[in-house]
Amino acid sequence: MIGEMQLVFVILLVTTVCFAVPRFRSDLVALCSLLALFLTGVITVGEALAGFSSTVVVMLAVLFIVGEGIAQTGLAGKAGNLLVKMTGNSEFKMLVFVKLLVAILGCFISNTGTVAILMPVVVSLSMKMKVHPGKLLMPLAFGASMGGALTLIGTAPNLLARDALINSGFAGLSFFDFTPVGLVILVTGIIYMWFVGRRMLNKPMEIKTKIADTASVSELLHQYGVDQKLHYLELPSGHDAVGKTLKELKWPNKHNVTVLKIRKKTAGKLLGKSGFQQIIATPSCLLEAGDVLLLYADETSMQSLLGELGLETAARESVEGLNIQDANIAEVILTPQSNLVNQSLADASFRDKYGLTVLAVRCRQNNMKIPSVDDELSYGDAILVYGKWKNIDLLAKEKRDLVVISHEVVAPEIFNPIRAMLAGAVLLFMIVMLVFEWIPAVITVVIAGLFMILTRSVKGTDQAYRAINWNIVILIACMLPMATALENTGGVAFIADSITTVMGGAGPIAVMAALYIITSIFGVFISNTATAVLFLPVAILAAQEIGVSPLPFVMAVTYASSMSFSTPVSTPPNAMVMVAGKYNFLDYVKVGVPLQVIVGVVVLLVLPTFFPF
Repeated sequence: MIGEMQLVFVILLVTTVCFAVPRFRSDLVALCSLLALFLTGVITVGEALAGFSSTVVVMLAVLFIVGEGIAQTGLAGKAGNLLVKMTGNSEFKMLVFVKLLVAILGCFISNTGTVAILMPVVVSLSMKMKVHPGKLLMPLAFGASMGGALTLIGTAPNLLARDALINSGFAGLSFFDFTPVGLVILVTGIIYMWFVGRRMLNKPMEIKTKIADTASVSELLHQYGVDQKLHYLELPSGHDAVGKTLKELKWPNKHNVTVLKIRKKTAGKLLGKSGFQQIIATPSCLLEAGDVLLLYADETSMQSLLGELGLETAARESVEGLNIQDANIAEVILTPQSNLVNQSLADASFRDKYGLTVLAVRCRQNNMKIPSVDDELSYGDAILVYGKWKNIDLLAKEKRDLVVISHEVVAPEIFNPIRAMLAGAVLLFMIVMLVFEWIPAVITVVIAGLFMILTRSVKGTDQAYRAINWNIVILIACMLPMATALENTGGVAFIADSITTVMGGAGPIAVMAALYIITSIFGVFISNTATAVLFLPVAILAAQEIGVSPLPFVMAVTYASSMSFSTPVSTPPNAMVMVAGKYNFLDYVKVGVPLQVIVGVVVLLVLPTFFPF
C-alpha cells in the first residue's frame, strides 16, 4: 500500500505527463486530476471546490473582460498603428518597438490577446519592409511573456504569488512590485534578440510566383503549395455541364474538386475593355458556354473530373487575367481558446459559418495539406481561406477563434473616441485603486469589469462572458486543490526539505537558484499557471526552513514559471506565432534556450537587490 503523499505524487506525475501531451486539453486534464484527488479521499468536497471561490480565479476572469474592453474600443489597435508610424524603415526600431509595445499591452491584457492583436500588424509591417516575419514574431511572443512580468495583473502566476503570500500570513505584493525586475528582464530580452536572436532567425524571403494579382498573395499560394493545385477549364458549347449550377454538379463531393472563380463573357463594354468579368464561385452559380473555371484540386482528383467531363485543362498562359486577388484570400491562425480546436471542418460547419473555402492547412510542424472534412484542427494551425471580401473582412474582426495574419485589404477598425476614453479611464481607475489598495483588489477588478460593460466598452454581458478564457479559469480552479493536497499530505514539506537539505548549506542564493531551475524545467512541459500553483508553497516553506524572507523565493518561482521560451508549446504565444513565422522546433531551442538561461541568471543576480533575504 502506498501512502497518501505517494498517491498525490503519482496523480501529479500522471497530470504532468498529460499536460505535456498536446492532444489533451489542459483544463480537462486539471479537472480529471481534481476528481482523482477527491475520489481517492485525499481532499474533501470543500477543498476540491475551494479553487472556484479563489480571489485569484475571480480576478483573472474579470481581467479578461477589462482586456476585451481595451481591445474592442480600438485602444489596442491604436497602439498597433503607433508601431507602424514610429518604426519607419529601421529594423532596429521595429524590433525594439515590437518588444516594448507588446510588453506594455501585456501589463493589462492577456499575453494571448496581445499577440492576437499585434500579430497581423507585425506581419504586414514585415512585408512592407521586405523583412521575413520570422525575425519579429518570435520576439513578439517572447515580449508578451516578459510584459506579463511587469505588473501584478500581467499574468496569472503574479496573482497566485500574491495570494500564496497572504494565505501564509505575509504581506501581499503591490501592483508595481514586479516592475523593477520585469524591466530588467525586458531590457535583457531586447539586447539578446537584437545582437543574438535575430541573427539565428535570419530567414530569406519566400519565392514568388505569378498566379496572383499581388506579390503577397503569390507568396502565400507558393508557401502552401496551392499554386500547383490550380487548374483552368473552359466549357465548350453543348457540354453537359452548361446550364447547370455548381450545386447540381456536386464536383466537391464526387471528385474533391472546388471551383474558386469563374470568368464569364460580357455582352457590353461597361464592365471593361476585355469583355470579361470574374466572379467568386458560389453553389448557385449557373455555368454557361465559354466560361473559364479556376479549379482547385490535386492531380488525381483533377484527372478524375476530366475523365468524367471528357475535357482537357487550359494552359495558364492562355487564360488572360484569371487569377486570385488579394481581397479574396487570407491566412488565419487558430487561437488556444478557439472553439474550432479539436474539431473537424465538418463538425465546425466552417463553410456555412464563415462562407469561405479552406484551401490548405499548415500544422505547427509545418506540414502542408489539403484537409479532409474529417481532419481535426489544433491551436496554432494556420489555414489558408478563399472567398468573398466581405466574408474575409468579417473574419478579420474575429479575435477569439481565429486571427487573420495575412490580409492587406481589411477595412480599418472602427475607433470610437468616446468609448475609448471611457475604457482608458476605467483602466486608469483600476490601476490607481490597485496601487493604493483602498479596497480589496478583487473588488477593484470586479468594479472595473462592471464599468467596462456599463460604458459599452464591452458590448453587453454576452460579449463579456465570451471574452473570458474559461480554459485558464478552470485550469487554475482545478489545480489549486493539488497544492492543497500536497500541503495536507506533506508533499510540499518533502520537496522543500529535499531542496534545503541538498542546497541549504550553500546559502539562500543556492536554494533560490534550485527553485528557479526546477520551476523552469516544469514550465517547459506544463502551463505557467500550473507550475506556479505547485511551487509557490514550496518556495514559502523552503524560505521558512532556512530562516529567510520568502519574498525572493516567491518572486523567483513566479518569474521562472512565466519566462519559458525554449519550446513552441511552452506558452500559447509561442505556439501562435510558430506557423506564421515559419519556425520549426529547433528554432525555439536554439533561440529560446539561451534566452531562458540568460534571463534566469539575470533574475537570480538582481532579485536580492530588490527583495533582500
